[in-house]
Amino acid sequence: MSGLAAQSVPRPTQIGAYARMHEASHFPSTHATWIDRTLAESDDGLAEVRRYVMGRYREALTAYASALPARGVTEPAELVGRFFARGLGREDFFKAWRQSGLPLRRYLMTGLSLDARTFLRGERREAERRRRYAAEEAAEARERVRREADAEAVFERAWARTVVAEACAHVRAELAAGGDGQAWEAFEAHVLRGESYAQIAAARAGTLADEGFGSVANGSEEALAVLVRRVGRRMRTALRALLFEEGVTAEEVERELREVLARLRA
Repeated sequence: MSGLAAQSVPRPTQIGAYARMHEASHFPSTHATWIDRTLAESDDGLAEVRRYVMGRYREALTAYASALPARGVTEPAELVGRFFARGLGREDFFKAWRQSGLPLRRYLMTGLSLDARTFLRGERREAERRRRYAAEEAAEARERVRREADAEAVFERAWARTVVAEACAHVRAELAAGGDGQAWEAFEAHVLRGESYAQIAAARAGTLADEGFGSVANGSEEALAVLVRRVGRRMRTALRALLFEEGVTAEEVERELREVLARLRA
């Protein structure tokens, strides 16, 4: 119907008829009569009347549309063109007008107003739908990011436990092979189980003394701390080796090591 809306200028053969209509003393009645007659005279009558009405009322309807609320979402000329396509495009438009008893200009104004309100409601519903969709998309994106971050954290903690467990097994085996198993037990008690040096010394004094740790057996927590730090250095060396196997560079290994240990504490 876009072509219909664009056909706004009457054909030259109709100019005389239009002029005679304008000169009539009872214009509305003559106007309606001409439309009725034109519609009835030929198959092309409907198209002729449509062209006439669009040409005669386009400017006034555009001015009217410029004051309607719907002007905020589209151009007045677009509202009028849409109304012409949807309203005048109906086969029964002029019949409905005649049945309404309204002057044609009033009928056109009312039709345009209703059409503009329908259009505005549709645009507002669509804007609200888009707003809700955007809000849902944003919420889903935030949730997705949160879940991915949570999943990554879970993975990193599990991986850190695996790497540390492997390093522990390596250091424990080395110490046991060198006859230094008590050193690992002290490290395990303090670092992995959280026992204090005093608790470790009290619980293992006899055993430690038998293994040659007399200062510890005599209650020296400082000596026990030295022992634990020595094992800790071996653990760090083992962890660095495992991180290098992962492809961590020498420049990044200390940062990665700190992160592994931090994940175990998380």
